[in-house]
Amino acid sequence: MSNFANYLLKDSEKVDKKIFINNKIKYSQLNKIVNNVSKKILIDFKNKLFGLSLGLSEEFLIFYLAIIQSGNTVVLLETGLSDERYVEICKKFKISFFITNKKIQDINLKLIKKNFADLDIDKSINNLNLYSINSKNKQKARFKDIAIILLTSGSTGSKKGVMLTHQNLISNTNSILKILPINKKDIVNLLLPVSYSFGLSILNTHLKRNANIFIHNSPFVGSLINELKKYKCTSFYGVPSTFEILINKTNFMDINYPYLKYISQAGGALSVTIKKKILDKFKNKFFVMYGATEGSPRLSCVPAKMLNSKLNSIGKPIPGVKFKLVGINNSKDFELAAKGENIMRGYLNDEKLTKRKIKNGYFLTGDVAYKDKDGYYYIKKRLDRTIKRYGYKINLNLIENTIKKIKFVK
Repeated sequence: MSNFANYLLKDSEKVDKKIFINNKIKYSQLNKIVNNVSKKILIDFKNKLFGLSLGLSEEFLIFYLAIIQSGNTVVLLETGLSDERYVEICKKFKISFFITNKKIQDINLKLIKKNFADLDIDKSINNLNLYSINSKNKQKARFKDIAIILLTSGSTGSKKGVMLTHQNLISNTNSILKILPINKKDIVNLLLPVSYSFGLSILNTHLKRNANIFIHNSPFVGSLINELKKYKCTSFYGVPSTFEILINKTNFMDINYPYLKYISQAGGALSVTIKKKILDKFKNKFFVMYGATEGSPRLSCVPAKMLNSKLNSIGKPIPGVKFKLVGINNSKDFELAAKGENIMRGYLNDEKLTKRKIKNGYFLTGDVAYKDKDGYYYIKKRLDRTIKRYGYKINLNLIENTIKKIKFVK
């Protein structure tokens, strides 16, 4: 079995350039540093779940890769949660250890390492804390081939743990690199959080190509405009809200970007109006993609040259992915199902849901879809009345029922 971290690090030792252009570590140093962490910190752990909650940074990259390389599984948690929420998630998913730069005061967490100075990396790594989680219900060691667990919102807002194997991630990374024009000379502006499957896959694909990455640290999407020019960024990726903000609330469309090679969008349906505006300005540089965390995450793509004639489409499956339309009971509609080496192993601690969502090797996406005569797929609606805003899934029935309970609202 190939290790996903080793796959990403392969051939990087001879690359004498910085990974993050607004940071210090070079590709040529990364493998040695990751090995150092594996041997000095993670040597005594195997098949354990390690929660990791850090923003995109050198510290994140080092521990993300080291946990995977050492034969453990990394569970990526979003940043900015309360102490209580972190503990709640760790206990729910039976996570054994938790790494964060936050000091957490809780009887369920025991600080076991707070000084990483012996690693001789950057001083900022000394601000990290490694906790063990006290839990009566210890997780059984069955994660031998699981590299990453990503937490995604369920239809009612409760989180699900999507288990992705080393092969899932290798397969999807290879597929994306066949579709998008990513090369080692690129500088991608990475706006999206790495705890989010789309943001993480952007990181993975650019690491594999030994490309440069600019870490977008600003809470304001609009700061991207100056960054694209100042740092000569060749690409950036966004979700619908990224482009809605840029086009409706900034002067993004009034400026020329001489270094920009392409743009890509996923994470939900972008309005046709905004797609047309982007197309008018960037011509054959705009790739629209579709996916799901359960697909590691990307499943299909509309090539930039085809977008004008297939404006509402989610495209065709990317290499290694197969689509099928599955009939829905008591309906003339069909649900989109996806199959390939990129499809998840299942949901953590939820075999019932896994069996419901994966049938005969196909993942049931929950999207009602159809296919045109050219083989391009289109989404009509969601089966479960769930919409996505700012990366969060929102259940419309839950919203309706909550509003009905408010006595002041009719």
